[in-house]
Amino acid sequence: MDTNKIALGTAQFGLDYGISNKTGQIPENQVFEILDESIKSGIDVLDTAYAYGTSELVIGNFIKKHGNVFKIISKLPECDSKDVKNVFESSLEKLGVDGLYGYMCHSFPHCIDNPEIWNILEKFKSDGKIEKIGISLYYPSELECIIEKKIYVDIIQVPYNIFDRRFEEYFPVLKKMGVEIFVRSVFLQGLVFKEPLELDYYFTKIRSKIVNLHSLAAELDIPIAALCLNFAVLNKFVNEVVVGVDSVQNLKEIVSSSIYRADVENILQRLYS
Repeated sequence: MDTNKIALGTAQFGLDYGISNKTGQIPENQVFEILDESIKSGIDVLDTAYAYGTSELVIGNFIKKHGNVFKIISKLPECDSKDVKNVFESSLEKLGVDGLYGYMCHSFPHCIDNPEIWNILEKFKSDGKIEKIGISLYYPSELECIIEKKIYVDIIQVPYNIFDRRFEEYFPVLKKMGVEIFVRSVFLQGLVFKEPLELDYYFTKIRSKIVNLHSLAAELDIPIAALCLNFAVLNKFVNEVVVGVDSVQNLKEIVSSSIYRADVENILQRLYS
């Protein structure tokens, strides 16, 4: 795997997070092992957020012991504009850093409804506290609003996977604008790993797609994780693929998916269909 395109998602460092998560929040000592292995694997981007429970604090505890070699991205929760500075500084304090590689609005509607918040983030950037500012999105209509209003973001983060390609048509436009594209949910929060018959009625519409994905993986002898991850990594417009893990072994499996990259590239059209 081109680990330069892998960003480590850290929600599980501070929360019980993910549809297929059976282990709950990861203990701090195991988080340290994961972060240490990430460094060895060449992964240097961490994706965290104020809203991820104790994630920032745990990362900060690691940094205190080992120093900071990561480019850290955190996210601003919904808050009053007068509280933005305190929230931001709280994240810096917990992380034990003087500045961030990226800082994003976690809620697009809140950011758009409170334009003074974006002005504050731009000030943080001009002061050198943040290298890049951006917004985490859920719907293409939000991105269309950004483009229409000419909001100059440095980074956007969107869901993108084999089953959800809603943002894909915008990638070339974003690249021309110089925007870094971070994608998340490549495993649908672990949904793709579940046995189709285990899915409840809420996922009825996607069950057949997951059945087909499992069949294809079995036919090609390629792990589900390698299919899903390489699908995103192979997109030339994507800068970073945000992936959460629950153990060092899980991380090693993610990294080792590179051995299937050429195989996945050869059957990309089947994944697009």
